[in-house]
Amino acid sequence: MSNFQTFELIMIMAFTYFVAGSVKGVIGIGLPTTGMAILSFFVSPLVALGLNLMPMFITNIWQFFKADNHLKILKQYKFFALFMIIFILFTSFYAVNLGNNLIRLLFGSIVVFFVITNLIGFNPKIKSKKDILMQISFGSFSGLLGGATSLWAMPITFYLLMKNLSPKKFVDVSGFFILVGCFPVSIGYISTEVFSIEMVSFGLVGSVFGLIGFQLGEKVRDKINPVIFKKIVLVFFSLAGVKMIIQSSYNFLI
Repeated sequence: MSNFQTFELIMIMAFTYFVAGSVKGVIGIGLPTTGMAILSFFVSPLVALGLNLMPMFITNIWQFFKADNHLKILKQYKFFALFMIIFILFTSFYAVNLGNNLIRLLFGSIVVFFVITNLIGFNPKIKSKKDILMQISFGSFSGLLGGATSLWAMPITFYLLMKNLSPKKFVDVSGFFILVGCFPVSIGYISTEVFSIEMVSFGLVGSVFGLIGFQLGEKVRDKINPVIFKKIVLVFFSLAGVKMIIQSSYNFLI
């Protein structure tokens, strides 16, 4: 699976998902992105996709469990969830065929685009009468990206920012969307062996430390400056994204 010994990989998973869980606890999203970004320094993108699955799944079960009015969220955002599921189920079966270099390039490009749009303050609003169309559009786009890169949170974030939700509602709805996406992506990754049985123990370690980090992030959410925290996260994302773009471009050229 990787060149790392078991103990080393356990330490990497513990550190990675404690950090990723803390990010998620503060801002409600970011565990898959942070997890993939850190793991990409140690293992191949395909291995990182597999290792990312269990912590992503388990932390979002916990996040949505703590949400308010589950049924209302399900009814209000059913179109987004449905189209996301369809497209994730399709693209997750092809992640293994994309290869490490293309996944690096896709991941890096998406992350850098996300950072740029946040830095320039891109934040249009969605009108109520166009919400169904926007749910279908963003849900489909989220699924296309999600199955191949585990980054369906990026389009989710754009959509929810345009909805101008309260911080609590943002966390609740994003937890629902990411949890829903975990089911079809699990089917695809298990069927194509992107996720294998030998990853379970490492995934459990990542899940435990992800939940610990998430709980800590929730506690400090109201005690830190969210603007400064967001800038730190964006700087880290941009470094990881640029690194992956350069690495994949170099490998394509040689």
